[in-house]
Amino acid sequence: MVKFIHTADLHLGSVFENASFTSNVAKIRRAEMFKTFEDIVRLAMAVKDNFLLISGDLFEEKYCTAHDLKRVFDTLAEAKTLEVVIIAGNHDLFSNTYKQFVNQYPNIHIFSSEKIEKKSFDQWNLDIYGMSWDKSAYFAEPDFSKVSLDKSRINILMLHADIATTSTYLPINIKMISEMGFDYIALGHIHKNGQVAERAYYAGCPEALDFKETGERGIYRVALDKETCQVEFVKTANREFVVSQINLNPDMGYIDIIRLLTSEINHESLIKDMHRFEISGMIDSAINLNEIIEQVRQSFFYLEYVNNAIPDFDIEQIKAENEDNIIGRFIEKMQQYDLTDEVNREALYKGVHVLLSEVDGI
Repeated sequence: MVKFIHTADLHLGSVFENASFTSNVAKIRRAEMFKTFEDIVRLAMAVKDNFLLISGDLFEEKYCTAHDLKRVFDTLAEAKTLEVVIIAGNHDLFSNTYKQFVNQYPNIHIFSSEKIEKKSFDQWNLDIYGMSWDKSAYFAEPDFSKVSLDKSRINILMLHADIATTSTYLPINIKMISEMGFDYIALGHIHKNGQVAERAYYAGCPEALDFKETGERGIYRVALDKETCQVEFVKTANREFVVSQINLNPDMGYIDIIRLLTSEINHESLIKDMHRFEISGMIDSAINLNEIIEQVRQSFFYLEYVNNAIPDFDIEQIKAENEDNIIGRFIEKMQQYDLTDEVNREALYKGVHVLLSEVDGI
């Protein structure tokens, strides 16, 4: 039996150039991603796994420095009893990132070809197949015509690919590949972990990169032989990205809103995780939501918000004060519709809010 960790998409070196969070938080996250990588290596050593499989995008080559590369390869080389197998992905192309490290370390094995090739490990009766990216897009599926599996051996396939067959990121027919007889298919590229076919898994990313990547993040520990495939998900992320949907109503006061914003978040998550509130509904027009958020934010490690809440205006008063301009005419036009209908009512209040914002800068 061979035991290994399957991971991918660490994106080490990321600087989060287009992230919504602050540069200070970005620096913290960059450091934490390196720590998570090192924790994964330590875990593999501690549980005496035989292999660490990295299915692409170990690095973010655009931002990765020579120091970053040395740190990572020194860490892997120090794990002398661990065989490390790497394929390049679309964010860490082979020629730009790995070429200089091929055959430099006895325990680090890097796939160098854009075609499917094989690396054999006879001690474990194991063949690992894979390919590395060396350009920014692959429109065609990989060619398996020259792949002939020895069914007496354990066969693993590593790909950084997309199971959507119309993708430009190495589209694959996962059903066809899974029927070829591989004992495990270690996929990278999609950041959400999960099984996509018989013995075929996306590892996901060990650390989320932004608020599109909510939920637990981690790696797979696998124990594999010709008869059995035991797969265990292990959480690795220092922090999670948490998006909370907040619906307000105009009867809520300051205390009610503060309580709503914090009541369902446990203290550990509040001080540790990356949080975003997506706020909707209606709010008393006299309440300053920005002020409330700033007060609440002090209790969070990180908090941002998207405010789609509509102020609960006194429509008749605003109409009277603006009867000779576009605001008054807009209200009069909207009042011709059925305002008991939620869609019409929301359109009225949103429209008034936008028009008043243009006039008053609110």
